[in-house]
Amino acid sequence: MAVLGDLEHRIMEVLWSREDPMSVRDVHEVLLTDGKIAYTTVMTVLDRLAKKSVVARHQESRAWIYRPARSKADFMAGELGQVLDEAGADRCEVLAALVPTLDPSELGALASALDRAASVLGDRPAREGSGARRIDEMQEVAE
Repeated sequence: MAVLGDLEHRIMEVLWSREDPMSVRDVHEVLLTDGKIAYTTVMTVLDRLAKKSVVARHQESRAWIYRPARSKADFMAGELGQVLDEAGADRCEVLAALVPTLDPSELGALASALDRAASVLGDRPAREGSGARRIDEMQEVAE
């Protein structure tokens, strides 16, 4: 899985923002509001995204219809996972260094996710504030 280029990202943002699948023409029309872009460029990028399995497509008459293969959150989580894999032995240190960059709402979401993961994995029963304690521990490691 590769990090998206600028145009790939713009196209995926268009697809993620819509519930219904879109044709190349539909995506092109949305992108035209940001400035001039060739229809064939959009078609080529969507084809490459399909070959990378970032989008799924099917044909209706003569037109290809595209939709994201995964939600934005799932896709981005996969990208972050790849970055962490590249960190190798420093994976935990990289995660800990990320914590101080998060705002309070993001820290709360992370604490909740840690609580849910601990509960599902049977690590220990989820307790009020246990995710927050884990975040505090991660912040201490990062400092």
